Amino acid sequence: MNFGDVWRVLLIYVIMLVVGVAVVIKIVVIQTVDREELLESARKADIRMVKVPAVRGNIFSKNGTLLATTIPVFDVYFDPVAVPEERFNNEIGALSDSLARMLKDNTKSQYINKFTKARNNNKRYIRIARKMKMDEYERLKTFPIFRERQNGLISEKQLIRERPYGDIAMRVIGYVNLNDTLKPVKVGLEGAYDTCLSGRDGMQMRRRINGGRFIDVPSSTNVTPRNGKDIYTSIDAKIQDVAEESLRRCLDENKAQQGCVIMMDVKSGFIEVMASLRYNEKKKKYEESYNFAIAENVEPGSTFKAITMTALLENDPHFNVDRVLNLGNTGKMKFHNRIMTDSHVVGEGHPTIKQCFWESSNIAFAYLTTEAFESNPQRFIDLIYKTKINEPLNLDIKGEGKPYIKSTSSKIWSKVSLPWMSIGYELTVTPITLLTYYNAIANNGRMVKPQFVKEIRRGNEVIKTFDTIVINEKIASDRTIKTLQSLLRGVVENGTAKLLNKCAFPVAGKTGTAQIAQNGNYNKKNYTASFVGYFPADDPKYTCIVVISNPMGGKYYGASVSAPVFKEIAEKVYATELGITDEKSSYPANADKYTRASMAYYEDVDDYCTMEGVRMVDGELSSEWVRVSQSVNGGVTMQSVELVEEVMPDLTGMNVMDAVYLLETMGWKVEFSGRGVVESQSVKAGTNLEKGKTVVLKLK
Repeated sequence: MNFGDVWRVLLIYVIMLVVGVAVVIKIVVIQTVDREELLESARKADIRMVKVPAVRGNIFSKNGTLLATTIPVFDVYFDPVAVPEERFNNEIGALSDSLARMLKDNTKSQYINKFTKARNNNKRYIRIARKMKMDEYERLKTFPIFRERQNGLISEKQLIRERPYGDIAMRVIGYVNLNDTLKPVKVGLEGAYDTCLSGRDGMQMRRRINGGRFIDVPSSTNVTPRNGKDIYTSIDAKIQDVAEESLRRCLDENKAQQGCVIMMDVKSGFIEVMASLRYNEKKKKYEESYNFAIAENVEPGSTFKAITMTALLENDPHFNVDRVLNLGNTGKMKFHNRIMTDSHVVGEGHPTIKQCFWESSNIAFAYLTTEAFESNPQRFIDLIYKTKINEPLNLDIKGEGKPYIKSTSSKIWSKVSLPWMSIGYELTVTPITLLTYYNAIANNGRMVKPQFVKEIRRGNEVIKTFDTIVINEKIASDRTIKTLQSLLRGVVENGTAKLLNKCAFPVAGKTGTAQIAQNGNYNKKNYTASFVGYFPADDPKYTCIVVISNPMGGKYYGASVSAPVFKEIAEKVYATELGITDEKSSYPANADKYTRASMAYYEDVDDYCTMEGVRMVDGELSSEWVRVSQSVNGGVTMQSVELVEEVMPDLTGMNVMDAVYLLETMGWKVEFSGRGVVESQSVKAGTNLEKGKTVVLKLK
């Protein structure tokens, strides 16, 4: 070896020695100086604390049915690399076929190609579905590959809010949208009781594993979430559905802009029905996008005459409703510089005061109010204020409109304010405010606050009970209240609301037809039609108001537009809630729920008939589903329905909730349009149909 070779070997040796020493020094530095910093970095990358959302509390109806609940949904992914090769090759075709049948977003061959390509390219996070419901997810786990231990199935659970009854009482139930952190949107009961429903979120430590996924790990820092409380409302889901359908039909028939219905328990003040529908020009349909019932201030028109009558009676203890007035036969009268008119001449120009109330004479009320209060108009305002109708109700649900009833100190008070306010103009109140006043008349003068929630519970434990809240112990004297009750009864028996005389029970109330101001001017094209009253009149249980805004179908009087909706709701309540029997048979009138030869769940029929006192003739039953019909001797007869796998049953006349439940348990998907019971089905009864197929139902 020459000298040059020695130097080259020596140089290589020195370089390797230096590199080795540098490596050793770096190891020492890592183990000492940088150790904590690097460990912390690793911990941050592989371990994280995540929020575990609490399950939001449920909202229940008066009947105990769910109005809003929280359900789990799953975002589902597939890691084809995690599946053993032999199993993947043998079963990927069967898995793809199952997915194609259930999801219908790809064909079998498309799924095979997608998964095979992903496996070859080492892709481990292939999306299958978003927000898959629990029943579909459980079914998915029975598919080939997915039912094995090493299955590559990845799921991410979310909790979403669902309303089992769809859009029923949508604005009352409401929603919470926290996406805008600067101004969260909180609507209805969901918003009003958000803190109660929300519960308390927890915290969970999670660690990264192979494939980039995280798993839960035990830790002393973990915090278990505390689920939200449940609220039990006073909303009657059955009557709410009837009210919404009747209101929608009325609005459609009368080509109206919007309308509302509210029904209130007389004694307690709890609201059992509240529906508000407005026409959506873009969607060409009525929807509950705005709570007209509590938010909209409207000029009440003739329904305000009960408040005016209260002031007249309270002002003069000798005021006599049998007094005869001389109003002339023109149906017109001048007050200062304005002419007031009636739609017709009452009592041939010489009516009694009570006749004027029954037939809603404008000029009579303007005349009487001017006669009594012209020298001291503030006295009229003070008597109105004394009843507290001018004060906000401070409802739990936000968005309440504030009543506007001006006093004589107002800058816009004029010489015609007194007569025009007496007939419900130059002032505004919300429908729920007016309902509260009439409810006080039905409740012998005791004004109670409208409420929506009866109880708050955690499981079966009652946390809080809501009692009746009295706004005004006595809005007027006993004499005044009894006179008002008699006058309101007379409106139905002898006046503008004779339609309601056809009810099988006595009704009391008042019609109202008010012109709507357009650009500051009134015209004979735009009206608000209303009816507010209570039933049964001899022992009031419920007060109800119907307000229809701007009907354009040719009718605009409260008697012809709003009163029919009141009648339909009242008759349904009378039959179902008050337990009145049909004289022609031995079963209650509400037994017709199960007298249409429709299929139903046996336990539901049993519970219903027991609760309502309907006699059952069931014979020997061998299945949980039965077909129900009216018995010859009264009551209902049940016959067992034997369901055959993959054979479509006859769903005609069936409640939509029952029909959807039945079809889904038999393995089919369901779509439906309309409301109510099943009128027709896309697959005829008796047809063989593979599981996973979609059945379309048309509802009445």
